[in-house]
Amino acid sequence: MLSRHTPSCYGAHPKRQLCVLLAAGVLHLWPMAALGEQYDKVPTEFLASDLLPKELLSGDGYKIDEAVINDGVQNTYTLETRYGSFTVIGDDAVRKRIREIRATIALEELEDSDEFKEAAKNSVDGLVEGGKALVKEPVATSKSAYKGVRRWLGNVGSSIESDDPYQDNALETAVGYDAVKRAYAIELGVDPYSDFQPLQEHLAEVAKVSTAGNMLTSMVISAGIDSNVLSAVKDVSSLANMKKLLLDNPPSALAEVNGERLRAMGVSAYQADALLKNYHYSPTEMTIMVEALSKMGDANGREIFVAFATSAPDEEVAQFMHYYAVMLAAYMNTVEPGDLVDIAGTAWLATRTGTLVGAFPIDYLHWTQTTEASTDRASLKARELGLKNKTIVLRGRFSPAARKALATRGWKTSEKVKFLSE
Repeated sequence: MLSRHTPSCYGAHPKRQLCVLLAAGVLHLWPMAALGEQYDKVPTEFLASDLLPKELLSGDGYKIDEAVINDGVQNTYTLETRYGSFTVIGDDAVRKRIREIRATIALEELEDSDEFKEAAKNSVDGLVEGGKALVKEPVATSKSAYKGVRRWLGNVGSSIESDDPYQDNALETAVGYDAVKRAYAIELGVDPYSDFQPLQEHLAEVAKVSTAGNMLTSMVISAGIDSNVLSAVKDVSSLANMKKLLLDNPPSALAEVNGERLRAMGVSAYQADALLKNYHYSPTEMTIMVEALSKMGDANGREIFVAFATSAPDEEVAQFMHYYAVMLAAYMNTVEPGDLVDIAGTAWLATRTGTLVGAFPIDYLHWTQTTEASTDRASLKARELGLKNKTIVLRGRFSPAARKALATRGWKTSEKVKFLSE
């Protein structure tokens, strides 16, 4: 993805300091002659306490190391937790991981409750009996996942055939286990398909016992988890807005729904299928991204974003792309609508009143030869399209050098723009 001419932004640990945005292609361009500005040196070290709210720096079960490395675009954090040490790339990814840690602790508290322990006593027999009973009368938490025998058979069939790691196991589908697992995750405000292994392990245990014991998810959560802990993890607006769709549908059904929605937006069947087959996206991230695209109203050019998103080479870039879609949609709905345009294979926004907008979930943008080349290319595109104004909006911040250099080139800049609940 990176040109061999692109200035290096790798340190001693290439994976940790990977310029995720550059790898995705947002700022991938060939260097052009500098205009005399002083370039920022990358990578750069920051203090976590200067980047994140105080309440996020530490909490029950975790602490964020003060040393943070920025690769010119994204921040890399180290979290020391009761579950081990984790490297996390991106401010939004850190917030997501903290929610997952809190949710995991909440599940541990649930497992320690008297109500849960009572249900666990009969979990072995209950798992078998629960499967039999489901044929006659589904448990409340599983009822919405079926929508009739045809849907149920379809889910079981695709589970048997698929080697997708996110697919439901056939037996688990049959006894409603996976629906209960999704219900717990969504109730706690986390992605049911998160790659955070401690969360997955506790979700699995709680779902197994709850399904076998015929216990209602909401009842067990309210009985077993401290209300302060619960309120601390339920703060994800995008996930909350998609709650019913994610709860009602396993991954196989979500793929069908997302495919239909993409085609309804004018995305070709081939493009839609290619995106949906990129398993670097979790089913939840894919669904939120498709929802964001649908909220762009009558915007033209959504196939540009789809083609771009399809190329995500790993989970880090996929996570960035889903935030990117949400940010673009939020801009169109809260500031000004427009159409997506292609600039060197990436998606920018051309508003109806004549402004070229780059809206990116970047943590901290340095002024480098690559940034200079990218924005100069965007300026050329603005002139080609007859757009008189230029704006770059960031989720994070600009370096002083980047802000100054962009201003001299006629760019307006906005930073610390919120588009997700925090």
